[in-house]
Amino acid sequence: MPYFSGQGRVYVGARDANGNPQAMRWLGNVPELKVSLNVETIEHKESYSGQRLTDLQLIKGKDGEFSCAVEDFSIENLELTLYGQTSAVSSGTVTSEALPSGAVAGGIYLLAHQFVSSVTVRDSATTPATLTEGTHYRVHAEQGAIELLNVTGFTQPFRVDYSHGAARSLAMFKSGQPEVWLRFDGLNTADSNRRVIVDLYRVALNPSKDFSLIGDELQKFELSGRVLADVTKSDTGPLGLFGRVIQATV
Repeated sequence: MPYFSGQGRVYVGARDANGNPQAMRWLGNVPELKVSLNVETIEHKESYSGQRLTDLQLIKGKDGEFSCAVEDFSIENLELTLYGQTSAVSSGTVTSEALPSGAVAGGIYLLAHQFVSSVTVRDSATTPATLTEGTHYRVHAEQGAIELLNVTGFTQPFRVDYSHGAARSLAMFKSGQPEVWLRFDGLNTADSNRRVIVDLYRVALNPSKDFSLIGDELQKFELSGRVLADVTKSDTGPLGLFGRVIQATV
């Protein structure tokens, strides 16, 4: 009797205009993966027996749902779940970036870039005065921020010169809904690690409902979507319209 206990890798890839998968990418460790198939039905009840029995069920539609837990917080995975678009930020230098006017001691003010170094802060007097780090301000280098400690006697706004490192920045809700080909390349650990492959031809991904950033455990996020019919394939062909399960016979 073939029992099933699965492990394996989950891959996603864009589809071309003919419904064929392009370059596939591994999502990283996926501890949970589920596929649910749904049918929409109409039921008919007879009206002659006195019991109003259901005597017909007619299928109106078919679709499915997919969900998995993803532990790899790569930019590429976040693009999928946040409908994001990533841009590269080159390293460089910034001269005379102004902090907000009316800045107060104890305030932390964000710079335009992150991962900063070689920071100099000046005021806006005719002959600018240079502030002393540790006395007048503190640098939060990784997040790119200036914490002011003492602003007495200076002419605002303060102006900041600094260098910044290269980074990648992902803008949320910047792209349309992704549609991907999804493959589970699995092992049935209850059957001598027999190979099991599952393809979902057309998955329209949902944005992440919960995106946890603080917690005592390793964080993960849900990647989910609707399994749609792929009309580029034949309903009577061996592939079907939604997906397939492939198992080795030996």
